[in-house]
Order: sequence, then structure tokens, then C-alpha cells
Amino acid sequence: MNKETKMTIVKSVFIILILLAVVFALKMPAADLPLITDEAKGEYVDSSGLPYFSEMDSYYNLRLTEDYIDHGYVGDQIINGSEWDMHRYAPTGNQINYELGIVYVTSFLHDIFGGDHSVREIAFWTGAIISTLAVIPAYIFSRRLTNEYGAIVATLIIALAPNYFAHTFPGFFDTDMFYYIFSLFFIFFFVESIRAKKIAYKLLFAILSIISIGLFSQSWTGYIFYIGLMGIFSIVYLIACYYFNIGEDSQDEYSSKLHWFINQNALKSILILGIIGFIGLAIFKGLDGVTGLFGSLLSLLSLQSASRVVGGFPNVLVSVAEMQIPSMLGSGMNSLFLANTNGAVNGIGGIGVLFAGLTVAYLFVRNIFRIKGNSVKTESNVKPQKSERLSSSKRLDNKRKLKIDLSRYNLEFVSDILSDKKLTLLYGTLFIVWLVVTALAVTRGSRFITTIVLPFALLTGIFVSIAMEYIRNKITDDRILLAITAIAAIFVAVPVSTVNSIFAILVFVAIVGIGAVSIYVLKPKATSGRKLPIKKHIAIIAIVLALVTPCICGAFLTSESVVPGTSDSMWNAMTWVNETQSDDTVLTSWWDFGYLFEIAADKQVTFDGGSQSGDRAFWLGQAMTTDNLELSAGIFRMLDTTGDKAVESLVNITEDTGKSVDILIDILPMKSDDAQKTLQSKYHLTAAQANEVVQYSHPKNPRPVIFVASSDMLQKAGWWSYFGAWNFTNQSSENYNYYVPTEQVKVNPGSTGKLALLDDQGMTVNAVIQRGSGNNSTTAYTEAVYTDSGKQIMVNDTPYNPLNISNLMVIEDGYVMKNQSVGNVKDANYTLLLIGEKNQYTPILMSNELANSMFTRLYLYGGAGQNIFENVHTENGVMLFKVNFNNTAAGA
Repeated sequence: MNKETKMTIVKSVFIILILLAVVFALKMPAADLPLITDEAKGEYVDSSGLPYFSEMDSYYNLRLTEDYIDHGYVGDQIINGSEWDMHRYAPTGNQINYELGIVYVTSFLHDIFGGDHSVREIAFWTGAIISTLAVIPAYIFSRRLTNEYGAIVATLIIALAPNYFAHTFPGFFDTDMFYYIFSLFFIFFFVESIRAKKIAYKLLFAILSIISIGLFSQSWTGYIFYIGLMGIFSIVYLIACYYFNIGEDSQDEYSSKLHWFINQNALKSILILGIIGFIGLAIFKGLDGVTGLFGSLLSLLSLQSASRVVGGFPNVLVSVAEMQIPSMLGSGMNSLFLANTNGAVNGIGGIGVLFAGLTVAYLFVRNIFRIKGNSVKTESNVKPQKSERLSSSKRLDNKRKLKIDLSRYNLEFVSDILSDKKLTLLYGTLFIVWLVVTALAVTRGSRFITTIVLPFALLTGIFVSIAMEYIRNKITDDRILLAITAIAAIFVAVPVSTVNSIFAILVFVAIVGIGAVSIYVLKPKATSGRKLPIKKHIAIIAIVLALVTPCICGAFLTSESVVPGTSDSMWNAMTWVNETQSDDTVLTSWWDFGYLFEIAADKQVTFDGGSQSGDRAFWLGQAMTTDNLELSAGIFRMLDTTGDKAVESLVNITEDTGKSVDILIDILPMKSDDAQKTLQSKYHLTAAQANEVVQYSHPKNPRPVIFVASSDMLQKAGWWSYFGAWNFTNQSSENYNYYVPTEQVKVNPGSTGKLALLDDQGMTVNAVIQRGSGNNSTTAYTEAVYTDSGKQIMVNDTPYNPLNISNLMVIEDGYVMKNQSVGNVKDANYTLLLIGEKNQYTPILMSNELANSMFTRLYLYGGAGQNIFENVHTENGVMLFKVNFNNTAAGA
């Protein structure tokens, strides 16, 4: 290894270290919660001063890690040799079938640093630390394809990709941290195995590739996506090699084209990778895990597509944000230039990355189809003149890069990166397949945006080297050079303006000013003795900044706007449950906070983020939406004591899920004797069948149940009411909503106040509160106005209002002052609840279907007027209700 080669390696290591520092530095502000005022921060940190985690999956991973460190295995019990988690899915618990890479890595870090830090502190930082290491494979992979500038661009786009960064800052403790590390290493070594000429190197890279995907399989379920991706690539690549006659030697030496193809390195490489892959994955996942990969891949891509699941219950995954089909762009013209999670284009780094990636992909496609006619050159065997010869390190560096001949694209110049048919076909096929497969995946949900970032980032890195060659060899007009710099400056300034508009203007002026000075002032000195004039260096740096600034600014804004996923109120409520309630108590609520309930209250839950099945979603939604509290209590008694057995028993008899559900809704509020009689007389079950159903629907000794009602469930009502109102006949539903303002309004006697309930595409719906001077003179209504002008919206000379009210309820200082209908208002489907205290008013608008629902009666009315649900503990925004089964008809 000569001096220049050593310097190249040292330079690469130095760049990687800088990039690691930059990426980690952008993550660190999230730990300080800069968006929250110092006065309010105390609500969002635990007793040790550590912020609560940003989302609930983190608490599941934390609990498993604490289990592993505490007793050597995850979960609570070992049953028949398997680990079981008895905190989940009442009453049975769950057998743990989860990738435990996050547990092992965090445990390892705890062994190193745990002397002075708790498991929770280590976990808080683990995601940020591990995810930052994605810089290493990103730079290695991209540097193989392009120069340092391009590699830096590609690496920053990958490491700061919005959807990835938003899941890997301090306080986000989930498996996303491993995503880019192992996927990049897997594909990089996979391709290197194909490129290698010696069989020993092919084997080495194949083994490294399979080790990478094997470790990935221990860290994240979605590893199967990349196995599918590279499987498709392998097939397409082999077909392309055969069709385009790409190989190591001439076909003339073989009896047939097929005989020639069988002896080519490409086929040998794929076979080696396939064999080693099968053996390696069998070691990591077992033989069944390998044979079931195809089915698992189909399941991964179809998670969101179905509106129903087996058995007729709705698919709860359609309510998960990451399973929603993303829009192309966020709102507003400036969204084109931004990197954020608002759209698919924003998720890859903005319009600049999209343009760069598609440009290079287009060049690949054109180049591939020119191969057939031998239009793409291979390296010349003619020895260059001595003055044109490169050093050995430079030749090695160029040899390692992807080679593209730009002279074939009517650009009238030749890149320093020479063309090579085999590499063009190899990488062209890889990126085309990669783009197509990931683009299709994105249509299945926004969670797949992270997959499409990788090919776009790497292609953008190649674009940088192409742009450099174009500027180096083709741009001679200073006006064009200045225009390129100015356009790049716009791409820099717009995302910077989201951080600070004044600084954005200064940045724009600085980039354009430096470009102009380098062109018109420093021109004579800049070209003296330089291969590349300084003015062209400035233009290239401007392009680099234009491509990476959106992701940098997006990452900065994400770190600056982090708010923990919970607060003292919820945690303290769960601590109260832990300290005062019996061990067999079950916590029931919507699934979002299930993981937090499990670790903070140390109790079993009805369902959580990993067990949000369609049947549980239906039953919980039904319990909260119905106005029959007897039914709500009956659902909790059944689910939390006997689980799904009543439903399963009835389905076995009726062979109809919808009918079975209707039967249970009918009998759950009844006494067990009456339920059994009804099953026999009304639904024609035999005595034995009825007895079997009733022992599950009406268990004699129900477990204690606490229902958790919290303010966040007001915003989620659209989903839990949707599942609760599910129509099993036509497999559809409707959703009902609460509209809650973000603040209160002060209204003195004799005056009027307004508060916005809904802002939607230029329309604002206000609650208008009017107070007279006497008692019981407060009234309210809703109005729809134009957001900009505040004028009432009229359609055909008639006031337009999509949220007209038919009922008004006024509570002042804890007393119900009004509960009345509001005349004959057309299309009035809402109830307005007005809560006033000391001249401060909070209007809450709700669908009429929710006005007398169980959730409304418990959370908004405090449980007044009933004795089935007892309010046993209250925190700010959190109310705990214990179910008094003895006060129900079934328990009497």
C-alpha cells in the first residue's frame, strides 16, 4: 500500500468521523426538549429528570430489556420452553415472537456503561447512538460509486432521512435504529460478491452479506423486504446478462449461448449467494423461517390493503399512521424544497433529490439499452501517454467507482469516470429494480418511505460526480455558472427559511455573492496553476449544499420540536394503579398507551400496540361508543376474564362472525340465567351450547378492571368509534368525532366570545358563546366563516355550516344549566357541550352518536348519574374508572 492509497483511506476515515459527529450533533437537542418552556418541562420528565420516551413502542422494548437484564430472558414466564409476556393481551398473555436485537445491544451497552446509569438512561440514548452508525455503510457504499463530494451528499441524505431521523433521536427507543445499517451492508456486500473476480472474494463477500441480513433478521421484522428485493434483482440481472450478452469471455468459445451463460461469473455469484443465504438464514431463523419467507413478504406488503381481517372484524392497522398511504408532497409551494415526513417526495429529501435520482436512473436506462449495440465503451487497452497516466492509487480509486460514459447522452463530453458495460448493467439493474420495488412499497403505506430513500440517496451521490464533470469540462460561460450557483442558493435558502427567514436571506446572498466574486473578481488568480478554478469549486459546493440542506434543516427542526409521548399525569396515574390495585387487575383502554400501562402500572392490559387485533378494536370501540353502560361493563368482564372464547364458541356454532357478535351484544347486559334462556329461545342453541357460551360471556369471578379515560382519546374518537360501529354485513363503518379547541375563551356577562373548533382548507368553524346579564342566560351555536376574512360562508343565500348543532348542553361552575334541543336546524348532526367556570369557557362539539356514549358520560361528565363505573383516581387529563360488576344486572 503506497502513500497515496494510505492517504485516501485516512481521508475517508476522517470524513466518516466528521459525518458521525454532525449527524449525532443534530440528534442531541431532542434530549433537552427545546420546544417546551422551562416551566412546563417538569411535566415531561420522570423523577430522575430524564424525559419520557417519545412514543409507546419504546416502553415495550424497555420492558423486555429490563426483563432480560433482570432474569436472563424476556417476558414473565417460560412455558413449554417458550418465553411468555403476561402483561399483554388479557387474559392469556402472548408468546414472545419478536426480534430481540434491540434487547441484546442495549444490554451490551448497559454492561459497559450501566455502572452509573440505569437501563432507562441507556435505552434513551441507544437509538441515537446506533442509528448514527448508519453513516459508515452509507459512506462506504456511496464512495464505491462516486467521489468524496457525492459520498458526503448520499451519506447525509441517508442518515438524516426525515422518516428515519424522526424514529432515531434520543428518547425514541425502537428497532428503526438498525434499519439502514444492515440493509446497506447487505446490499453492498451482495453486489461486491457479484463484482469480485476471484472465488475466494466471492465467498467472503457472500458470507458478509448473509451475516448482515442475518443480523438484520434478529433486529427488525422487515428484513424480509430486502431479501425479496435482492431476489428480484438477481432474477432481473441474470435475464439482462443473458439478453445483453454480458460476460467475461466470448460466446464463440461455447457450443451455445446457454452453455456460455452457465459458465459466467454472474450466475456463479448468484448461486453462491443463494446457497450461502439459505444456510445462513437457516442458522439465524431456522428452516421454517427460510421456507416461510415468501408468505411473510406478501403479508408485510398487504398489512394495510385489506379493510377486513379473517373472521370479518375490521383491520385495525388502517388506523396506524405509518400504514396510511402518503401524499406525494406536503402542502404549500415551498414544500417542494423541504425534507420532512409530510409526503413521499419530502421523505426522500425534497425535489432536488428526486430530480437528481431520476436523472441518473434515466441515464442508466439509456445506457443499458445501448449495450446491445455495443455503444457503451469498455476501458481501452491502449496505453495512455506518460503525461496522462494516473498514479496507482488514483487508478485503484477510479477502478472502484461506478463508471458511466456521459458522451452517450448527448452531453458532448466524457466523464473522468470511464464506461464499463458490466458495471453499467449491474448497477443499472440494481437501481432500477430498487426504485421500482420501493416505489410500489410506498403505495402500501408511509412506513415504506424509508426504503426508497436509499436508492435515491445513492443515485444523488452519483449525480454529484456527474455534475462535477459537467461543470469541469463543459461550462465555459460564466453567466451559466453564476445561474447554477444562484439556483442552488435558492434550494439552500428555502429550507433554511423554515428555521430562520433572516438567516435564509443572508445565506442566499452569501452563496450568490461568493459565486459572483469568484467569477468576476478572483478569476485571474483562481485559474493560475489549478486543475479546477475556484469559481467552479464554488458552484459544486453550492450544488452539494442544495442537495443536503433540506435534510439538515429537517433534522434540526425535528430535534427542536420533540415532545414526549406522555407526561407526569399519565405516569402518576399508572403508579397509583401499581401501588394500590391487586396484581390481577386489568387495565383497559384504547391500544395506544398499552405499552406504557404495562411498564408503569405493572399490570396486564386488554390490548396494546403490538396486539391491536380487529376483534379487540371492535369490542373496545363498541364499549366506548355505546350508550348502554351495562353492555360496556359486560364487554370488559368477558374480554378481560375469558378473552375471545365466547366469540370463538359462538362462531363455531353459527359459522357467522357478525351474527355471533350481534348475539353477544344482546346477551352481555343480561344476567347469566337470562342470557342462557335467550340463547336457547331466541337463537335456538341447545342447552349444552348455551351453557358453554355463557360460561365465557358471563364468567362467575370476573377479574378487576380499570378503564383509563384520557384527553388524547377525544382526538382518536374517529377511529375507536369507526371500529366500534363496524357493520359486519357490508364490512364498512362510519366515524364520529369530538372537536376540541386548543384553548379557552373568556366571556363576561353581557358579552360574546368565539373560539375555533375546526380549521379546514380556508374554512373555520367557530363556537360562538353569548352571555346575558341574568342567570341561565348563556347560549352558544356554531358558525362557518372564511378563515381569511372572517365572513360567514353563504351558499345560495343560505348560511353554510357542516357542523350545525341540534343539541346544546351548558355546564356552569359544575351545574347543568341547559340540556335542550336547538329547534329545527337542517343537517344538524352535532351536540355542543359548553363548560364554563369563572367566566372561562371551553366548547366541545361532538357527533350526536357520541353525546350519550360511555366515553362521554365518563370522561366529559365525570361519570355522573351512574354507579357501574367508579372514578377512583384523577390526574390532569386522565381519569381512572373501576368497573363495579356487582352493580350491573349481570353481576347482581
